[in-house]
Amino acid sequence: MRAMEIYKKWLENPYFDDAFRAELKAIETNTSEIEERFYRDLEFGTAGMRGIIGAGRNRINAYVVRKATQGFANFLLKRKETVLHDSKEKAVVIAYDSRHFSPEFAMETALVMAGNGVKAYVFDGVRTTPELSFAVRMLNCIGGVMITASHNPPEYNGYKVYDETGCQLVPALAEALVDHVTSVQEFEQVKISSKKDAIEHGLLKLISEEVDTPYVEMVKQVSPRPDLLRDSSLKVVYTPLHGTGGMTISRVLKELAFSGLIPVAEQMEPDGDFPTCKEPNPENKSAFEVGLKYAEKYDADLAVATDPDCDRIGLLVKKEGGYEILNGNQIGTLYMEYILSSRKDLTENHYVVNTVVSSDLARAQAQHYGVRLIQTLTGFKFIGEQIEKDTRHFVMGYEESFGYLFAPHVRDKDAVMGTLIAVEMAEYYKRQGLSLLDVLETVYERHGYFVEETIAKKFEGKDGQADMNRIMAKFRAESESILAYDRKIDYKNDNTGLPKADVLKFYLDANSWMVLRPSGTEPKLKIYFSIQGADREKTLEKLDHYKKAIVEKVLS
Repeated sequence: MRAMEIYKKWLENPYFDDAFRAELKAIETNTSEIEERFYRDLEFGTAGMRGIIGAGRNRINAYVVRKATQGFANFLLKRKETVLHDSKEKAVVIAYDSRHFSPEFAMETALVMAGNGVKAYVFDGVRTTPELSFAVRMLNCIGGVMITASHNPPEYNGYKVYDETGCQLVPALAEALVDHVTSVQEFEQVKISSKKDAIEHGLLKLISEEVDTPYVEMVKQVSPRPDLLRDSSLKVVYTPLHGTGGMTISRVLKELAFSGLIPVAEQMEPDGDFPTCKEPNPENKSAFEVGLKYAEKYDADLAVATDPDCDRIGLLVKKEGGYEILNGNQIGTLYMEYILSSRKDLTENHYVVNTVVSSDLARAQAQHYGVRLIQTLTGFKFIGEQIEKDTRHFVMGYEESFGYLFAPHVRDKDAVMGTLIAVEMAEYYKRQGLSLLDVLETVYERHGYFVEETIAKKFEGKDGQADMNRIMAKFRAESESILAYDRKIDYKNDNTGLPKADVLKFYLDANSWMVLRPSGTEPKLKIYFSIQGADREKTLEKLDHYKKAIVEKVLS
């Protein structure tokens, strides 16, 4: 059925409320808008779904959330019957961030779960993604849902799903879930309870401090030197970018007696409009625009930003004459150096995990400290999968996309833990007369200079997806006539020992590589560079050479 036919069917459907149909009615003369909203169902992929808020099937709204939840409920109930049996409670945890309609989408999710006889624990206000992951494990549930669009612009929201370990679904489970979701063709298939009935039957329970306190206590345990922050002279600017992290991070640092936290007042309150930052993404220096003013005003040693659901963290480090933003690999390098050098119990069985698009410097660091490095595909679910195989020897995991984890009690990125470790390591090195930039330089001098850069281009809408597919197909089939490289790894077609994925990696020389990969969460094609050289200047020159030789060929 074509987009216009589906649009007219929705416009006349009495299942939808008046406000929803009025929004549809308002676009009846805009054929391109109708096409964009109705040419497909909002994709439910391996990381759940994420989209622009609005009426339409290629939008996120209460009705799309209901259908997705019915599919997820069917998936969970079958999994409990065939795999989990009585080992888990027939319940899920639901959390949400500060985005528009997040509380409403969370309640819709809870009431559909209740309609299917699944108890829903719902947080009584905004909470972080890592606390949701922790709560799934703590409450012994069969799954979890986080309503968030992470660091996307304000017009987006999303729906992330978790299994009984508190981890996002790995491919085999994700494929089974997608089958269940797509099998819910009609809204009438959705079983939904009233809020009153759900409460009366014990299928809806609000949760708060009974999870908050255990989570905070767990986070404090990841500290290698828990007494270090007392009597600190460190000054740290912190912003949650109008998201969920403010309350929890402030609490953790306060309970560890750290007095040097300087909150960015304009950005501490949750606000789905993100009024003081153009894009709430701590990967970008623009997200630090207000925080940088605070850092300069108070002469702070460090500025920290976390994204709206508080699973990613960005750092600005003081240097002579200003502040320098660190990339995700540099932050991971610093975390590895601090954690591995602090632990005295490490054996050859202990391991660190990063991804195939993260820096190879991690391998040299792991070898230096006598631990293993495991590399996975992009997606923190793959790091969570490794933890499940060997919880005892897990040390830390990281992705170059600013996601880090230091304890197995959470199975997703945790910027609450990340903030604690960032502040603690800055204090530790400051007492030795070193900045974090000095520590990075020491690591480079030991292992060689590594420079990484990620270039991303948006390909939005129906045509954008086709363009990304075309580029990947061209480089998969014709790369030898386009690029000069030593070897290629095609994670979709080669036997890599990892799940199949639409990722191409080109080793440009023995120690430097480029990766092409469509984003799994945004309409973007990403080009990753990791370049190694003899010194910083030569490495940067080498990066510049490869960028000039390659980027235009990819994006043309």
